[in-house]
Amino acid sequence: MAEFVNPVGKIRGKYGNVIGYVRPDGKNCCRSASLKRKSGGEPQKRQSMAFGTVAGRKQWLMNIIRVGFPGGNGYAKGFNGFTGANVASAVTVEKIDPGKPVSNRKKAEKEFTGTIDYRKLRVAAGQLVTPVVGVEVDAENRKVVFTHEGMPVESVDCFADDKVYGVILFVPKRRCRLQELGTRGETFVASMEFPNQAETDGLFVYVFAGRADGKDTSDSVCVWEPEDKG
Repeated sequence: MAEFVNPVGKIRGKYGNVIGYVRPDGKNCCRSASLKRKSGGEPQKRQSMAFGTVAGRKQWLMNIIRVGFPGGNGYAKGFNGFTGANVASAVTVEKIDPGKPVSNRKKAEKEFTGTIDYRKLRVAAGQLVTPVVGVEVDAENRKVVFTHEGMPVESVDCFADDKVYGVILFVPKRRCRLQELGTRGETFVASMEFPNQAETDGLFVYVFAGRADGKDTSDSVCVWEPEDKG
């Protein structure tokens, strides 16, 4: 709110977006009136709902986001990078009641729902080459086994000392694990245990690479998802 001494005399009342009044010390002043912003239309509400849906994953994915979005590699650092990488590609927004017109007086969450497609979710994004890693889910022993063949040749976006990471998300309970599996230049077999109380029908597994100095990553790729039971 802007406020200034009125130099033109006694003015009281509202004139457009300006309100004239007299202060207790007798000075004539003016201030700007509060502007009421109209609620956004459908495109703005859909965007707001998509952002809110991604933001809802911040708390339980933060340890992964810190590693997967180091910043300075074409994506913002941390949560902002995670949001930018996923709002447009990993979220589906639908109207709760398709037959009703959008109301300017209702908040986005009252009219729309947002759903994450975890197959498309990126838990890391960057300029490096995504590693090729084999994955097997051992439901009986409650672990995920990763196999990787060592890289024979380096390039400008693919280095032998790049770290290879595995990520497990157990969506129903909002639990996750991040583990360094080995380096791009070595052949390895590594395993990760399921989070507590996790079952395979709610499990998603990802891999990505990160530079040894932590300044860049590859895009993540979902290498295992629950079978479609529909």
